[in-house]
Amino acid sequence: MANRIRAWLPVFALALTAGCAAPAGGPESKPPLDMLRGGDLYRSYCIACHTAQVHWREKRLVQSWDDLLSQVSRWQRIAGQDWSREEINDVAAYLNGAFYELPCPQPGCGGRNVSAKAEVAG
Repeated sequence: MANRIRAWLPVFALALTAGCAAPAGGPESKPPLDMLRGGDLYRSYCIACHTAQVHWREKRLVQSWDDLLSQVSRWQRIAGQDWSREEINDVAAYLNGAFYELPCPQPGCGGRNVSAKAEVAG
């Protein structure tokens, strides 16, 4: 039994070292999006002025993830809010998951992940 443990010690040591040495994320890594917080913000500050029908209309302004971020940013300012970039992203993620299902650049954004799609195509 002791010989088996000794045989596996280098493997465990290597795994532990690799895990500790791995970077937490590159400079372009983004914080995960929080669709639950986005939904709470939307229900608290946005739904009072319009119904969900605004997201379903045929001539909607949102055609891409960037459009969605722009509209959320625009309307939170018009509503007198001062949301952080993270809060804007979270509300956009909530709306994307609930209505738009647009391709988006990071996991948790409520739509098809653009980078995952590129990996499948490549």
